[in-house]
Amino acid sequence: MALKKHLHHFQKTKLNGVIYEAFLANGYSDYYNARNAKSDFHYQQSIKKASTLKDPSLEIWTQLNYVYYLYHNREYAYMTPLLLKLIDKIEKKNFEQLILPGESFKKIGWMMQTLADYENALHYLNLAKKHTPKNTAEYAAILDAIGLNYLRIENFKEAESYFRQVALLATQIDDKVRYGKALGNLAVVKQNSGDLKEAIALINKDLKISESENSEQNTLYAAILLTEMYVATENWNKAEETLQKAQDIVHLKSYFKREELKVIKLKLTILKHQNNTDGELMLRRRLLILEDSLKNKDSDLAISNSNWLIQKAKFNQKVSQAEDQYKHESAMKNIYAVIILLVLILSFVLFQYFKKQLKTKQLLHQQKIILFELEKIKTEKKLLQAHESLNSQVKYLRDKNSQIKKLKTEIQQIKESSSNNAKDKTGKLKRLLESHLMTENNWNTFKKEFQKEHYEFYRMLEDDFPEITDSNKRILLLEKLDFSKNEIAGLLGVTPGAIKKSKQRLKKKIGDKYDILFNNVKF
Repeated sequence: MALKKHLHHFQKTKLNGVIYEAFLANGYSDYYNARNAKSDFHYQQSIKKASTLKDPSLEIWTQLNYVYYLYHNREYAYMTPLLLKLIDKIEKKNFEQLILPGESFKKIGWMMQTLADYENALHYLNLAKKHTPKNTAEYAAILDAIGLNYLRIENFKEAESYFRQVALLATQIDDKVRYGKALGNLAVVKQNSGDLKEAIALINKDLKISESENSEQNTLYAAILLTEMYVATENWNKAEETLQKAQDIVHLKSYFKREELKVIKLKLTILKHQNNTDGELMLRRRLLILEDSLKNKDSDLAISNSNWLIQKAKFNQKVSQAEDQYKHESAMKNIYAVIILLVLILSFVLFQYFKKQLKTKQLLHQQKIILFELEKIKTEKKLLQAHESLNSQVKYLRDKNSQIKKLKTEIQQIKESSSNNAKDKTGKLKRLLESHLMTENNWNTFKKEFQKEHYEFYRMLEDDFPEITDSNKRILLLEKLDFSKNEIAGLLGVTPGAIKKSKQRLKKKIGDKYDILFNNVKF
């Protein structure tokens, strides 16, 4: 498997072994589009390896990765107990020490919302919002989820406000699929207010955007919702035409069974209106099979049972809190008897406190390294999955540049601190920084895509400026794509001053042709 080969070098250390198993499990999940034995095995291996490192944050990250995989495949009954245990662990930790807290809270919020625990869903979505940078696709997704939460509890005013925020942000960051989803959600708000004409207009826009962006899942949801609206307005021709779009998608993923159930019910409604019995018997047989298979997995009953588990957990938590309160009050009666003992052990406690502070700092440093490594893996995975193009290469280089800046800032802060082991701390970060620099392989791939987009410019360099070296070309091509001097220096592993001197030497070498060259470099 290509992904397994790509991730193989991450097995070299115990930490990288955890990451390797987690990403390999995700890869198999994407490949099979269903829950499968290989993913289950590698998720469990990831969790097991994380537990041996005695890092609670890493353990939580691997367990959440597995729980979200179960959620994605609609395994609500199996997922819920694991989710509740995980939430209990998270609540006992300092949120700032979690790996990717914004992403983690967002996933928990989504899951609690699906299980109809809207109060807790809103709590975790607001935490996700707090830990996520604004003006990003992730932030738009969180705003959308909060809007859906208000929609489910029929607070349509708040729901509409959030969906409009999502639409505005999606426009600003050019996220067309998210913009389409926002329009679809606004359509539901309009539908609930009785304005079906406006609702149909909005959901039609959503459907067109989703189709043009090849978003299968959103196209499916939009087509089903639009069909329901056409049925409600008795526009049967449009209903049948739109439902066909949903039928073309619903069999593509194994976890679309609940949507397939909706499609069949809508099809039967349309056939009944047309007095058409062709295929009705086969549809009803499939309907019974789906209802039976979804009974304990992706049905309202399964969600209701999972919600009952959540409510039971809340009740048990309240009982536990009451017991703790009783124990606390009993302990207060004996507090004066232990004051002398507390004074005697105070010095020992202080010693342990400072020891713990040192350990916490070391743990935070280790987690920062993990985050930097995860960002690097994520960036390389995006490039691997993207179509080969100059745009994907530029996005890849800008992501790497952003990570280089963060690493340099972290290294400088450690150097300026009074840490006794600053050299040991910066060593790992420097090695990670060097791994981000443009390699010969990166350069050849980038150069190939550049030639496709800017063939005339590259041919001009080759024909009119034979004296230009390969290192000069790297600077010129990056500058042509609007990379700044500092960004170029970061990617090439040199100082901005070195870039400036290189251009000065080039000017001296080519003389009067220098102005001609740089007039072509600028857009």
